[in-house]
Amino acid sequence: MVGAGPAGLVLALQLARAGVDITLLESSLSYKRSFRGESMQPDTVSIFKELGILDDLLEHGCLETHRMMLTERGKSLLTINYTKVPYRHKYVMDIPQPVLLSALLKRLETYANCKIIRGATCDELLWSDNTVSGVSYRLHDEKEPRVLRARVVVGADGRYSKIRDLGKIEWKKHQAARDVLWFKVPLPADAPENTARIMIDGANHLILLPTFPDYYRAGVNIPKGGFMALRREGIESFYQLVDGIDAGFGKHVREHVRNWNDIHLLDIFTTTAPQWGREGLLLIGDAAHTVTPLLGQGVNLAIQDAITLAPMLVSGLEKNSVDISLFKAFQAKRQADVDFVVNLQQRQEKLLGAHTPMQQFLRRVNYCALNQFTFIQRKINNRIAYRRQLQLQLFQEGG
Repeated sequence: MVGAGPAGLVLALQLARAGVDITLLESSLSYKRSFRGESMQPDTVSIFKELGILDDLLEHGCLETHRMMLTERGKSLLTINYTKVPYRHKYVMDIPQPVLLSALLKRLETYANCKIIRGATCDELLWSDNTVSGVSYRLHDEKEPRVLRARVVVGADGRYSKIRDLGKIEWKKHQAARDVLWFKVPLPADAPENTARIMIDGANHLILLPTFPDYYRAGVNIPKGGFMALRREGIESFYQLVDGIDAGFGKHVREHVRNWNDIHLLDIFTTTAPQWGREGLLLIGDAAHTVTPLLGQGVNLAIQDAITLAPMLVSGLEKNSVDISLFKAFQAKRQADVDFVVNLQQRQEKLLGAHTPMQQFLRRVNYCALNQFTFIQRKINNRIAYRRQLQLQLFQEGG
């Protein structure tokens, strides 16, 4: 398995528990770096409970999101309240991803049948006829490559997947009309408690995500490819961009975002692969289907991939029948959920980026209707945040 992010570690843990021999290759030497995918959906939190790591995460501390508010020029258009949903795990949980990865790694290291190699860069795939049969990799302090044979290679190496390219898996990149500048600021004194916020002004918007322990993880949109032009104008141009959306928050940003080093550019795009694998090789998570950061879905889709794939791989390995048909069956199970998120994100991208007065009027109508008809909210949330818990609930009620 290549890539020890959330999806790779969850899959490795499930396979190790089932007695499968695994070697996990990770290019980084440690998890002491910044991640953006820190918002864990309620269904993902329920998975952490099943994996036995939730108590460890809660002991470290987390920040729950109880509601989401969307405003336009200070006027409320939409509020989604998660406190009354009928599930055990109701809330998005924010916890630093290094803490999550360390908790998973701690469990994984107890299994002798799992070997974890850090500082390993994959250079090539090994082939037997037209089937992937392993990898060639180098350690960070070695020049000579090492060879690792495997019955299955899983690429869990993220949105810029090298394994995807080495495996000659066709994929398409779809650029969004915007990029995002991410930054962190302390929660303002008047911040609504446990509340994610989207602030809109015209075609510009701010996304504010409560972040452990007491921060906002904030993103402001800019035109695609517009970062260098903005930077040449100086940091004041960034301040003015935020001021134009919400002057009060803009003042707070000026106090805490000192220079461009406090700001990080995120290239917004999606990728799609008609097939997530080939004989001997399978992609999961962002390597198979990159989504945008909107609604915090990428890491959650990746973990759902891992949970779905694990029992299928275990069964296939036991029967000595791990082939392209198993990979296609896995993709068929996951494709609808991925497509739903992508389509939902694309609709929201169009709404948030509305330029003309008519488009902005229709956006207000859309969000006000969604605010009024809460059954539509429930339908969407049951699909993207609570589907796993809903299915379990229906199964239990059915006997």
